[in-house]
Amino acid sequence: MRTPYFAALMAAGVAIAATAYAAQPVQGQAEQTCVQHGVQPRSAAWELCLSHVTRAYEWGERTLANQLARAAGDARENCLERGQRPETQGYRACVNKEIEARSELLILGDDQSGVNVAEAR
Repeated sequence: MRTPYFAALMAAGVAIAATAYAAQPVQGQAEQTCVQHGVQPRSAAWELCLSHVTRAYEWGERTLANQLARAAGDARENCLERGQRPETQGYRACVNKEIEARSELLILGDDQSGVNVAEAR
């Protein structure tokens, strides 16, 4: 009686481990992309960049991932120029708002060409 239970438990454990292992390369790719676009680890923009860029890589959207990382880097600069102090809630909200606004425009663009709708017009 215990054998089916342990077999199911073992299968579930293997599935969870496989999912975690598969996510590691995507996470590493997202980290590298964010850094390439000027987003530094341990910053407010870092978590937001990783979140958006990782999701784009998981969807198989490499161009979108790069565009989102660029948007995160630009958002950081835009918020600093507006007088937001880094590592404050206002700064984090500003960065998130900037990334969200840019990502909505990017998704509307032609993913194959990498053209940003806002910049193309």
